[in-house]
Amino acid sequence: MHAYQLLFLDISGGELLIILIAVFLIFGPKKMPEIARKIGRTMNELKKASSEITREFTEETNSIKNELLSARETVRRETDALSKDIGNTISKAESNLKTNIPTDVIPDVYSGKSTETKTDATPEPKPE
Repeated sequence: MHAYQLLFLDISGGELLIILIAVFLIFGPKKMPEIARKIGRTMNELKKASSEITREFTEETNSIKNELLSARETVRRETDALSKDIGNTISKAESNLKTNIPTDVIPDVYSGKSTETKTDATPEPKPE
């Protein structure tokens, strides 16, 4: 057995034996069963209190965990929807770019309208 398995409340087996002998010498054999019962009850109460604290801690952390998981799932759904929307927009833009766009019509960027055929995008001089 490993040394850490012999420890009880950070007391090794030899130390525990010395404590039991001291208790036997101090209280005598008549009080030993009563002391053992008290120690057993105390250990049982400590075990119950520890398990109760652990249970309460687990319940509280589970509610927080569930809220975080719900928020994560909501964010995941929203980002998936945005990702699909962006993918569709990119696909539409790519298909629009692949279509044959007439090269003889150049938009008039100064007036905001498309005009008839121009050779360049420079504005026409305005009459004074």
